Amino acid sequence: MKPAVKNIIEPLIFFAVLLILWEILVEVIKVPSFILPPPRDLWTSFIKKLPILGNHSLITFVEAVGGFTFSLFLGVAFAIAVVYSRHLQNTIYPLIVILYAMPKSAFAPLMVIWVGYGLMSKIAIAFLVAFFPIVVNTVVGLKEVEPELLELARINRGSQFDVFKKIRLPNAIPFMFAGIKVAIVLSVTGAIVAEFVAANEGLGYLVLQANYSLDTAFALVVLLILAVLSLGLFWLVEIVQRKIAPWSAEVRQVEGSF
Repeated sequence: MKPAVKNIIEPLIFFAVLLILWEILVEVIKVPSFILPPPRDLWTSFIKKLPILGNHSLITFVEAVGGFTFSLFLGVAFAIAVVYSRHLQNTIYPLIVILYAMPKSAFAPLMVIWVGYGLMSKIAIAFLVAFFPIVVNTVVGLKEVEPELLELARINRGSQFDVFKKIRLPNAIPFMFAGIKVAIVLSVTGAIVAEFVAANEGLGYLVLQANYSLDTAFALVVLLILAVLSLGLFWLVEIVQRKIAPWSAEVRQVEGSF
């Protein structure tokens, strides 16, 4: 069996066995369905409410991707400005690090007050959560350059733009993608947190409604959809990384396993 096929089949077999054991365990122990429903109840709930799930999944997707897109462009731009500005390094960047350590869920009610109840408040929370990993990782990648390369560029009279384009940026790309992978998943989390606080649509809203009605099967279905959404976005970033930075050590390691 080819390694690529094996890497796909093994997880599928594992999850199939896990579902079978789940079904057996629930039947043997007689767990009430409102505590832990069997997998067949999840499937029934999924099929029954598929149209609703599709609409609300799209809303959460737009919120998460919208916030992530803003965080990507503004985060990379801000990281470049921090690296090339001593004033920003001494003033704004420490504030960014402090905000990075703060729980972002605390900002959700404030965003509703500042931005409003609609879509933009959800995008703002997703942006806020995803912004910091991109900034921090990109700054590290732009700064952690071998001194010999910078000295070589200086000897050859390379301009600041040449140093950025040929040395700093290629060195920062693996770090940047490390931050992007974290940010793309956190953007989904940020959108859900915002929907928990104030929303009448989205997957976070569906989870709350399912909990209020003790519909555990539907709540678990929504959580599984969120996991698939996050995993799909994460894999998409990995595919983009293989195209943009095939020379990075992480990508070579992944490709070497196929």
